[in-house]
Amino acid sequence: MIIGEKRQRVVANENVEIRVDTRIKTDIKIQHNRPNLFVYDKKRKQITLIEVGITNLDLLTQIENGKSRKYDLIANELSLIYKCKVKIILPYVITWDGLVTKYHKKYRKEIGIQPKTEAYIQSLVLKKTLECISLERRRGLEEDDGHNEGEALVSKINEMSTGGGTEPTQ
Repeated sequence: MIIGEKRQRVVANENVEIRVDTRIKTDIKIQHNRPNLFVYDKKRKQITLIEVGITNLDLLTQIENGKSRKYDLIANELSLIYKCKVKIILPYVITWDGLVTKYHKKYRKEIGIQPKTEAYIQSLVLKKTLECISLERRRGLEEDDGHNEGEALVSKINEMSTGGGTEPTQ
């Protein structure tokens, strides 16, 4: 969760229960018990766990693989507690500059994210990354190490805002 951001943690009605970054209580102690999104479809008797990650390109595949296996134990517990099917944990992982792995499209479809929503998510990631880089520069924390990541990001954002490159990376 972004510092200072406030959001409702649980939303529920007669059809669905959605939890955001909420610890799931179980009979046994489980280390990984706080998925980013917990979606319980009460009508279909199905739980879907979704893990979100924003990382750098060097760690993209490693983070995606780790997130897909992180909640296996709690998925088994949830199937016993709720007496329903628990959908395999779906990782939604993206780099700071909007890049994704070759499996991302499959996960996006399983989650049900439309291409326009994907483009919007990518633009938010780029915007937040630019804000972080700008803040670091204002504070003087960024070292002059010869990398032009900030400038490349600014160019990418400018390209997106002028109409080029608005489609999500696939």
